[in-house]
Amino acid sequence: MDDEQAEASARAGLCATCRHAAVIVSDREARFYRCERSKTDPRFRRYPPLPVIACLGYDEGACTRSNPPD
Repeated sequence: MDDEQAEASARAGLCATCRHAAVIVSDREARFYRCERSKTDPRFRRYPPLPVIACLGYDEGACTRSNPPD
């Protein structure tokens, strides 16, 4: 794990490595972690408070990155 990944993991918790997390990067380079499970399951918050230290829907894998339109 490199320094950037370790920092993201500390800041976001489980969301940093969850397959269901989408990283949204604002035009000011702020990062938001959106839970894609929230689209189909109301138990999950769209933007959970970070760091997430426990989650029923956690599934380890690479999260996806979305960029806002220019």
